[in-house]
This record gives sequence, C-alpha cells and structure tokens, in this order.
Amino acid sequence: MTEIVTPLDVQKRKLDAEKLRHQQKIDMNMRRVEDASNRFRSSVNAFNDHDMADALKKVRQSNVTLPDDLTRLNGTWMHNRSLEDRN
Repeated sequence: MTEIVTPLDVQKRKLDAEKLRHQQKIDMNMRRVEDASNRFRSSVNAFNDHDMADALKKVRQSNVTLPDDLTRLNGTWMHNRSLEDRN
C-alpha cells in the first residue's frame, strides 16, 4: 500500500485556510449577536428622540394628503381615500 505524502507547505496552507474559516465563523456569530443588540438600541433611541416625536405630531395634525388620482393610480386609494369619499 502506498501512502501519499503531502508537502509541508500544502499542509500549512490547508491549516491556515481552516483557521481562517474558523475565525470567520466566530466573527459572523459575533456580528449576529451585535446586530440584534444594535437593532434594539436603535429602536430605543428612536423612541426617545423628541425631535422626531414632535415632527410626527405635526404630521398627524396636518390635513395635507396625496391627490386621489395619484393614489388610485398606485393602487393605494382604498387606504388613502379622503373622508368625503367614505360617506
């Protein structure tokens, strides 16, 4: 039976590739964990942003809407139609 002997540099490249894959897997898992906490932190920051809350209040108080012709064209008229059309 003949054994195949692999050169030392081939073994070293193979070992380096395995180490790289392992490190990339660790980094990817860490990014996943950080991504979830970043999304939560972003949500909390958005909730506590007083400037955005004030802007949203102004938008809700405004009676400016999109033209009915445009919303009919885009298929969102049922959701955006004016109050006169609903009665």
